[in-house]
Amino acid sequence: MVPSAARASPDLASITAFWKVGCWVADADYAPWRRTMEPDEKAKDDATLRDHSQEDGAAEVTEPDHEERDISERDAADPRHVDIGVNQASETSDDVDMEVSIIGSRPAIVKLDAEVDQSGEIDQDAEIASETGEPSGRDIDVAADQRPEVDQRIEVDVEVSEDDGIIIVEIDAEVEDDVEVESDLDVDVDDDDEDSLDAEINQETETDGNVDVDVEVRDDLDAEVDVDIAALIKTALLGAVDVAENDGAADIDVDLYEKAAVDGDVGIIVDLSDIDA
Repeated sequence: MVPSAARASPDLASITAFWKVGCWVADADYAPWRRTMEPDEKAKDDATLRDHSQEDGAAEVTEPDHEERDISERDAADPRHVDIGVNQASETSDDVDMEVSIIGSRPAIVKLDAEVDQSGEIDQDAEIASETGEPSGRDIDVAADQRPEVDQRIEVDVEVSEDDGIIIVEIDAEVEDDVEVESDLDVDVDDDDEDSLDAEINQETETDGNVDVDVEVRDDLDAEVDVDIAALIKTALLGAVDVAENDGAADIDVDLYEKAAVDGDVGIIVDLSDIDA
């Protein structure tokens, strides 16, 4: 994703801001303090500034010094310029694999009931607010909360029995995953006697994994049941605030990244080869 270009706003002492959340980029429509000159408005302004004169059939166009005018406008307000850039990215991953194998030559009936319930949610919120009048300084507050959560529950029940000489294998497997990411960001810009920056990033993770396996071999059968479960839960967090100054201008970049991932592999092997025919 490509961030939108920051636009100058003389009404706000040249404070501009853009932010990028998930798959959308906030532009001027989301920043009511920005003012962008329309093409017709600009053409009218340029025509007002020009002085046209005619001499000996030759047209001469003279223009005032734009650079000198711009400098005087900035000096009348505040020469400092603040750019606030926010990059907010969240990611979730959920993968479940299940495999059942029956070994042996005896006639067998396999009854398999498998259920996989996967749910995921990403909740991102970003807000940039500003209140300025006749500033001598800027008080900038950056507050962020990052919270990835992963819950996983795996239950496997295996029962081996015999009915009229036929081996019955009943397998009930259930996997339930819940993966969520919450990311909140607030940036406030207010007037102050001097420039100040207060940044606070709160990071918290929550994971919960539960595995339950029940195996039952009935009717004195010589059967072996192997249930192999590999459950992996992972969370990752990154939060950074970077401030750079150049010729009185300040660039503030806020980067937030969260990831919540879960991977569950369930393997069931029922060996009937030692059961007498």
